[in-house]
Amino acid sequence: MPADTAADVAADPASPPRAGEAAARAALLAQWTLACCAVWALLTVLPLHLTQRHHGAGTVAALVTEAVVSLRLMRIVAGPALSRLRPRTAITVALGLGALAFGALAATDGHAVVLAAVLPVLGLGFGMNAMALKLVAAAAPDRRRARGFASQAVAVNLGMALGPLGGVALQQRFGTAAFCAAAACVHAVALGLVLLARPPGEAGATAADAPRVRWRALLREPGLRIPLALTALGFVLYTQLFATLPLYAKEVLGAGGSLGTVFLVNGVLIIALQLPVTLLAGRLDVRPKALCTAGFGCFAAAFACLGTGRTVAWLFAGVVLVTFAEMLLMPALDVLVGSAGPAQHHAAYFSLAALATGLGEAVGSFSGVRVAKADGLGAAHLYAALAVVTAVLLAVTTAVRLLRAARA
Repeated sequence: MPADTAADVAADPASPPRAGEAAARAALLAQWTLACCAVWALLTVLPLHLTQRHHGAGTVAALVTEAVVSLRLMRIVAGPALSRLRPRTAITVALGLGALAFGALAATDGHAVVLAAVLPVLGLGFGMNAMALKLVAAAAPDRRRARGFASQAVAVNLGMALGPLGGVALQQRFGTAAFCAAAACVHAVALGLVLLARPPGEAGATAADAPRVRWRALLREPGLRIPLALTALGFVLYTQLFATLPLYAKEVLGAGGSLGTVFLVNGVLIIALQLPVTLLAGRLDVRPKALCTAGFGCFAAAFACLGTGRTVAWLFAGVVLVTFAEMLLMPALDVLVGSAGPAQHHAAYFSLAALATGLGEAVGSFSGVRVAKADGLGAAHLYAALAVVTAVLLAVTTAVRLLRAARA
């Protein structure tokens, strides 16, 4: 990866990037990619392992749900710790927790009781890593914040693409213990990268040096409320791709045979185009609010394709538009959250954003599946309704913005 791309993961606003700083930022991005590979591999291997051990459907469902919930909600738990630790220290602790968790699984060959105990620990480490990287990217100059968040998104998608491939192959050939031992070694390598590289900004003050502010007071800040609301709404829409698309494929196409290719298209486009799209937006000086508007516009167009078209071509057109909505919207939302206030509040801001994300995913998944499975409705009607609602919200917000600009 080019040094200028890797350097965007973090930046020292006080001085231009140097070779050592670029290497440190590249190390942060590399360790995040490795951690994502290990964690996403576990999510894929977990149901296979439990099924091979002849656990009941209830046990499999409970442990898989615990894994998914831990990876998401432990980001909120990590918030208070991040307010007292510098990013490099937090990432070091996070990778240590991951290595210990996978080591325990390797020693017990993935025993169900040990799984139940270590999954929250693994989720805490993964969430602390993700949140610390967001804080590092948010500390960058305005012109490079979006590129830092976009680099992290590419790393996540690389992990989602490569981790399950290698993890399943390793587990099927050598067993779960070997897979977990390899995942622990991956975390150890990532930890070595972080320890050898010293990211910029480590000598600065931590958020613990500033007065503590309650979340209730933060939520009264208008610069934060709007990004949080947009984050929740964005994930209500984005979650439909995974929550209801299988139902759509079965209802409209008659089979889910193309489903794997659909998700492959989503991942490949993110890996290939996320950074170029973000760099182009930066060169054109497109502001985050404008990118959010374009992202929600892509969502409206995507749901219109899925709701009105009933062919494979319309299906793929909708998925491509959802992918572009993701590329435009997600880094812009992170920039808005990270720009909402002073740096000492960033840990609390991103904890609240994680809460908004989880809320959006929960509401989107539950309501989407309920409508898609309801008699007389179905996924196509759901998508058509979402297209109309999103378009109306865009029209109303654009009209309000133009009215305010005219009055000013």
